[in-house]
Amino acid sequence: MDARKFSTHVLDTSVGKAAASVRVTISVLDEIQEWRSLRAAQTNADGRFQLLEAGEFPSGVYRLTFHVGSYFAERYVKTLYPAIDIIVECSENQNYHIPLLLNPYH
Repeated sequence: MDARKFSTHVLDTSVGKAAASVRVTISVLDEIQEWRSLRAAQTNADGRFQLLEAGEFPSGVYRLTFHVGSYFAERYVKTLYPAIDIIVECSENQNYHIPLLLNPYH
């Protein structure tokens, strides 16, 4: 295991602000090529979320699922996207930061 970190930052470009309280689920692709859920939490008031801390982040393929349908529903905004998946391969010994620019329309 490495001492690196894995984080995300979600910005809602339709209002020009950080997207607070977006539920994010992180999964890892295991040795039999199936997704195994690791944890879920919500972005903070600044739209940020520390996905995995140092010591719990081995190299691998990770899927971040941003549950944006409920985020927009709470704001009475219709969206094309109920959820957004981003899949990344994290193999280098470095910190990984995954930004998401969010908009309900495109």
